[in-house]
This record gives sequence, C-alpha cells and structure tokens, in this order.
Amino acid sequence: MNTESTYDWQANQWTVPVNFMVQQMVKIGGQPISLQLGYRYYAEKPEYGPDWGVRFQVTFLFPK
Repeated sequence: MNTESTYDWQANQWTVPVNFMVQQMVKIGGQPISLQLGYRYYAEKPEYGPDWGVRFQVTFLFPK
C-alpha cells in the first residue's frame, strides 16, 4: 500500500490516490518475471477527477 499525492498550486487542489497492490514472482520458460496488480482509490481529487483506477505491471528480471 502506498500513496502518490500531488498538489496543484494554481487550482489549490490535492490529488491523493491510495494504491493497494499485490506482486508475485514467476518463471515462464526459465525467465523470472515479476507481475503486479493494483487498485487505486482516490481519497482526494479534483471535482471531475476519477474515483478509482487499476494498475498492471510486468517486470522482466535478469539476475546474474
């Protein structure tokens, strides 16, 4: 869980998403890969900002 808060000084408005994420490392054909899936809830947002969001990430790992 984390947050990525930003403030718009001209509009005097906060954007405060709270992220909930899970991550799993797997091997596909011997290649280690990190998979991440997350849900984003906006605790504070501009008037017409989003209410929620999702995030999916794939990271290929190359250990020595």
